[in-house]
Amino acid sequence: MNYGRALAIGVLSAALAVAAACSQKPAGPAERPVVLPDLSRVEPSVQKQGRELYDALQAMRNKTGVAAVEKGQAYGTLAMLLHAGEYYEAAEPAYLNAEDLAPADPRWPYLLAHLHKSRGEPDKALADFTRALHLKPDDVPTLIWLGRLYLDRGEPEKAQPLFERAQSLRPDVVAGIVGLGQAALAQKDYGRAASVLEEALRVHPTAASVHSPLAMAYRGLGETAKAEAHLKEWKNTEVLVPDPVRQELDLLMESGLSFELRGVRALEARDYKKAEDFFRKGIPLAPGDTMLGRSLRHKLATALALQGNIRGAYEQFNEVVKLAPQDGPDETAAKAHYSIGVLLASAGRGREAVTHLQAAVKFNPNYLEARQGLGDALGRAGRPEAALPEYAEVVRLNPRAAEARFGYAMALVRLKRYREARQWLEEAIRLLPDDVQLHHALARVLASAPDAAARDGRQALAIAQQLEATMGDKKTTELGETLAMAYAEAGNFAEAAAVQRSVLNAASRAGLTPDARRMTANLRLYERGQACRTPWEANEDVFSPGPPISPDLAAVLASAPPARSAGN
Repeated sequence: MNYGRALAIGVLSAALAVAAACSQKPAGPAERPVVLPDLSRVEPSVQKQGRELYDALQAMRNKTGVAAVEKGQAYGTLAMLLHAGEYYEAAEPAYLNAEDLAPADPRWPYLLAHLHKSRGEPDKALADFTRALHLKPDDVPTLIWLGRLYLDRGEPEKAQPLFERAQSLRPDVVAGIVGLGQAALAQKDYGRAASVLEEALRVHPTAASVHSPLAMAYRGLGETAKAEAHLKEWKNTEVLVPDPVRQELDLLMESGLSFELRGVRALEARDYKKAEDFFRKGIPLAPGDTMLGRSLRHKLATALALQGNIRGAYEQFNEVVKLAPQDGPDETAAKAHYSIGVLLASAGRGREAVTHLQAAVKFNPNYLEARQGLGDALGRAGRPEAALPEYAEVVRLNPRAAEARFGYAMALVRLKRYREARQWLEEAIRLLPDDVQLHHALARVLASAPDAAARDGRQALAIAQQLEATMGDKKTTELGETLAMAYAEAGNFAEAAAVQRSVLNAASRAGLTPDARRMTANLRLYERGQACRTPWEANEDVFSPGPPISPDLAAVLASAPPARSAGN
């Protein structure tokens, strides 16, 4: 045997094998098996969508030359659909495959983190969010979610820099501010916690859940009075994180809910026709006897109203009322009744408006706009005594509700309970010192209430003059009348008459004939050296008129049949 030749052949074969191996692309990560789960519990449209995505993925896997990133997108899209449908076990391997195939895309570890968080696996979620943040260091939602996880783990020192970065990038996002305040609180930095959480309330005054950690911060500072005041305003509400990727997840399914969310986004973008189209597509997928079905119809009515189609909106609102259960609570029924009530009140059909606003409150007792509207409607209908508890409940639920505080004061005035009105307005101003309407109402009561115990001309004049200086060229004839009343009550009738003449001339030029008649009567009083003792005339509408409605509303509703009320 020729050992030299054999050795040469062996060496050559080995070299060729090495060369071949070097010329091949390195094997990618092994793809995990992904199985389509039983989709019978989701809507048929979503079942169809799931099968189509799964079949497209299988076709792509069997095709050669497909880029890894493209395949990763296919896995990720299927994972998102399964995730949105809460098929977490089936979605997880699809997300992992997507991340392996498209390692530069931060969406996949980010959504995987949310999946693990929903499944009660915070350690996995922490690792996922950390990978996502490495890929996109300035992503505010990732910073906030990761910070919240560290807070939950009792590691506020790690959460703090994440929230600080989120706040520096988006100072308008209240979730980042609240997180920073909670991190300071957890580290017993009570001064900073109080300051930061107060800022959160300035950015988002209705974030009622912030009052609880703020109360804890003030208690830590020894300021128990402030702590108690904030605890009284606390409500268990969620501080939302603006999250475009999660929105994309919510919008993925071809379902009634998805079409509703798309329609809402179109409404926010003021594309009312597109919103109408989305809601109409969602309605066949959501039966009217479900909350979602009624919600879609209510939002369709809103989109129609915003396009000026008042008749169509009115019909849809009534359809929601017809489909609603007889007894509450039911948010969609409450909203529909409220919308009908506002429409009817604006068309002068006050009695029907009261009936629907009462139904709105019945279906949702915490619906503040409905209670406010009901109080105003009752006040305009000459029922101020009945309006008082509605305003009081709004104030109880939201102590900073200026419109409700004003309405309550006006109801007291209509009941001729002037001393109570004065005390109520003074208390309201202590809580809301910058509210012009409350200051103006107090000045009017102090200047002209028939009850001497409620009057104080000097204080009325000081308030009216301050308002005049503050409002500048935005002064109104109403403020001018109040200033004249205050001058008269303070004994300066010459100045009162001069101011009143100026206001009267302005009203006459504007063609305000009824106002001019009232102003002329008051001018005669001042010229005779008498003060005014009528803060508001009986025919003056002192209650809020509610939201503005399209000008053609009265004509549309004039021929409309009576709207359905609760229980019909």
